[in-house]
Amino acid sequence: MSASVGKAALILRAFRPTLDVLSLRSLAERTGLPRSTVHLLCRTLVAEGLLEAVPRAGYRLGPLLLELGGLIIDRTGLVDAVEGSTAALQRTPGQELHVGQMVEGWIVYVHRESGPRRVTMSNRVGMRAPAFMSGCGKSALAALDPADADLRVRRVCKQEQIALPDMGALAEEFAKARVRGYLVCRSFQPGRTSVAAAVIGADGQPAGALSIAGPSSTFAPSRLGDLGRAVSDSAEIVSRRLQSRRSLMAVPRLPTPNVPA
Repeated sequence: MSASVGKAALILRAFRPTLDVLSLRSLAERTGLPRSTVHLLCRTLVAEGLLEAVPRAGYRLGPLLLELGGLIIDRTGLVDAVEGSTAALQRTPGQELHVGQMVEGWIVYVHRESGPRRVTMSNRVGMRAPAFMSGCGKSALAALDPADADLRVRRVCKQEQIALPDMGALAEEFAKARVRGYLVCRSFQPGRTSVAAAVIGADGQPAGALSIAGPSSTFAPSRLGDLGRAVSDSAEIVSRRLQSRRSLMAVPRLPTPNVPA
């Protein structure tokens, strides 16, 4: 049974933001499992709602995962902690607020607020990206112990079979972010800039990050420092709310005393 669960997990992990529908053949190639095994497991996963069959195309992730993912988002409380904590952040037209949750070496975007003029951005809700590529991800990694951050970057690159970034330059970027309290990223999307800061959970580890992002032309160089400090201040408020929420959840309920009638 445990072997079957592991193989099913391999199938679910094969899907990516750019590979939302995979054929039986593609799943077999990406998992290294025999096609007959993949076919049998996919039928079971479809029956349980973890996968969905796409006629003449293959399979995609199923609706049950949305429900389960929602439970995790609610449990961590990051989105809830952001609400009302970023009102002081001044955004120019075209700039957006993004909130990313850290999952191992990944950043998963769980919230996005755009203004009246929405621009094309890759950071859609539900998107998962290697953390070292984006502003939210980099700022969350920078809040980790450097050895831990290094390990997570290497692990993601190995899993995804992508080239390692310049680890020296990345470590330098993280060190600057730790000193300033925020990070400026221009490498995730061409022509786009994000100013991000980490959100710290009750365990002292980064739960994720928030950022102001948009066309690079909307970020005046003379204002980056002020914006960075404002983002950092908002992230600190979110951190305190998140830590307070966890503390309240951790308080055990006392049993109701038996009162004699």
